[in-house]
Amino acid sequence: MAEIDSANIPTPALLLTSDSESDTVRIGQAIGHSIRTGDTVLLSGDLGAGKTRMVRGMAEAIHSPISARSPTFVIVNEYPGKIHLNHCDLYRVGSIDEVEELALEERLISGALVIEWPEIGGSVLPADALYLRIDRGDADDQRMIRFTPTGDRSANLLSRAAAVYEALDAAVGLSDSSDAESASTGKQDA
Repeated sequence: MAEIDSANIPTPALLLTSDSESDTVRIGQAIGHSIRTGDTVLLSGDLGAGKTRMVRGMAEAIHSPISARSPTFVIVNEYPGKIHLNHCDLYRVGSIDEVEELALEERLISGALVIEWPEIGGSVLPADALYLRIDRGDADDQRMIRFTPTGDRSANLLSRAAAVYEALDAAVGLSDSSDAESASTGKQDA
């Protein structure tokens, strides 16, 4: 297990700009298409930053019949699909002991884990996780999303997700003439 200390997180490996909620969902879909049993994603950001939108995209990508919603009041939501996705929100958890009672590592045996507010989980979180920091950008709907893997497993997840995102982004460009025009002028949407 690793202590999540935002001052000691390595330099991000990838930075994407989301200009809308649908962009954030599409980024989540790329992760969802790439996530495997045993993978952990940590989502950090202010209230309303888009963490649950990101999870919604992941749940859609695994073909879960349950739409993602904030688990703030129930702590853990489970989304069945191509894999079992466990969505934890530690915002209302009062102590490390309460986090330990959630048996997060055990959830990795049969599925993947997405944790909002990982700063609260501290040393009881999986050591190898893909850490995402979501910050507000210059425009109201704009978000800056920084991806930082903390080990080999999460680096592989990031690599797979980046490839899927490029494919999804290209597919959107084919169906939307304004995106195709942006591509021809060299502007890159994230």
